[in-house]
Amino acid sequence: MHIPPYYKKRNWQRFLAGVFLGGIIAYAVFLFMYGTYVERWIKENMQLREDINDLQDQYSMLREDKNELDEKQKEKIRIHSVEIIFLNEKKLLSQHTIDRLTIYKLRELTKDQLPDLVGKSITSLSENVTLLYTSIENKRYKIDDLLYELKVERVVISQELKIGVNIIPTKS
Repeated sequence: MHIPPYYKKRNWQRFLAGVFLGGIIAYAVFLFMYGTYVERWIKENMQLREDINDLQDQYSMLREDKNELDEKQKEKIRIHSVEIIFLNEKKLLSQHTIDRLTIYKLRELTKDQLPDLVGKSITSLSENVTLLYTSIENKRYKIDDLLYELKVERVVISQELKIGVNIIPTKS
């Protein structure tokens, strides 16, 4: 068996040269297209990484701000002080049924009934407001051999807990 010598014929030489040059040109076009694709992909990848870094920085800053605001909110929703307001204080003072020292002692005794309210959260106090009423109203306060009862009329729950109380002098 004999392989025909096509490489000597001019038409076959042109054909083989065209296939060879076409392959080289196709490979060069492939390399160009692939190179531009990879270059575009690298640029896009770098841009996305930069965006991710920027977003991570923004996220960490926002998280820090959120934590700071949470701490401020936690401070705000705690009771800082308790104030007892006697609603009928002026009336009792004008009638001379009670004096300022007795009012001061009543205020202190009432505050002694509520020592753990400072620092307590407002939400937990608002859930147990009836306990606040009963702890003040269910006790008789004895000052200088006189008994006094307190009736809670108002409660304002905020950073400063304000309790409006009426003083009722009772006979022993």
